[in-house]
Amino acid sequence: MAHRTDPAAVVVDQENLIQGVAKHFLQKLYGVEGMPWGTKFSELEELAVQIGQAVSRSLMDQALANQAQTLPEGAETCGVCGAAVRSGPPPEPRALTTTVGPVGWEQPKRYCPTCRAAFFPSGPKLGD
Repeated sequence: MAHRTDPAAVVVDQENLIQGVAKHFLQKLYGVEGMPWGTKFSELEELAVQIGQAVSRSLMDQALANQAQTLPEGAETCGVCGAAVRSGPPPEPRALTTTVGPVGWEQPKRYCPTCRAAFFPSGPKLGD
């Protein structure tokens, strides 16, 4: 069963970490003295948006890659004949376009030598 989280609750729970990451980025970009006087707000806003989107894409890429490598129970059994399956051909690249840009992962494949079915392991679908 998929674990569901409340995004707003996660943000509240991780506020200290988020503040620390923001501080880290500011110090990396501007040094300990901070953002120079006269920096346009629109430049700061664009920087924040770009960093936020990059962090979001990285979070999704890592989560999807990990999920693809951790097959659900029952994924080693053929859905057609019930026989044990083998790893199939090399994983297939998958990609989605999200609101923060493209994300991707390698989708594992399985093969049933009994009924010769080739398929992606089933389990909770993305979005379920």
